[in-house]
Amino acid sequence: MAAQIRSSIAAKPTIDNASRDDLAVGDVVTLVVVPPATGTTFLWTLVFVPEGSTAVLTPPAAASTSGPVTFTADLAGPYLVRLVVDAGLPTESTQYVRLRALTSTLGLKLVAAGERRDSTGVIPVDVDTEGWANEQNYNLQRLESSITAGGVWTIASTAGPTYTAANLEFVLITAGTVEVTLPAPTINYRVAVKTTVVPVDVQIKTSGAGILIDGTDYSAVGLALTTQWEQVSLISDGSNWYIF
Repeated sequence: MAAQIRSSIAAKPTIDNASRDDLAVGDVVTLVVVPPATGTTFLWTLVFVPEGSTAVLTPPAAASTSGPVTFTADLAGPYLVRLVVDAGLPTESTQYVRLRALTSTLGLKLVAAGERRDSTGVIPVDVDTEGWANEQNYNLQRLESSITAGGVWTIASTAGPTYTAANLEFVLITAGTVEVTLPAPTINYRVAVKTTVVPVDVQIKTSGAGILIDGTDYSAVGLALTTQWEQVSLISDGSNWYIF
């Protein structure tokens, strides 16, 4: 049987045999063999995590089964997962997928050690022929663009009662009562909101009815932020907004 990895995250698409860039810090990722799991043996390994991460596969005993196994993305960056089916047998098969949380400010695509596409292997399963070079060039271009433009994040002093945020915007709340409306959700759109006044009454609202923040529809009434929220960051998976 060919090794085939299925990854799933609550409120996000389930993906088979492919990497993904939609992780947010705190997400719990569930991994299983794409059914039907007909192999003789299975071995899961988290072969790369971001520096400083303490992510591990749990429960450890499940690492020798078809799953499910889980890990929690505790830092931005790439998590490289390996599945080996039928180790040591003529039918042995291996697959790698990269599950990545983009950096929170510039959305940079950090790479995992060992990524390649050459005669020695294809890591992860869907890496292109240029390997990680295109992504590193993309990251450098993003950094240059940010420096040239004076920073991707825009500081918005909002003194009025309402304010419509934009993608990659840092909204600085300087008034006592503000209503912030998020743009229509698009994958990897990010907005940060910070308050500088106490007491403060801030509400986060979405751009249309039926859009969710943390699984609750706040499109009409907004998500109230109290003084304990000095800063809140939000990310969209293309359909919903989530706090991270």
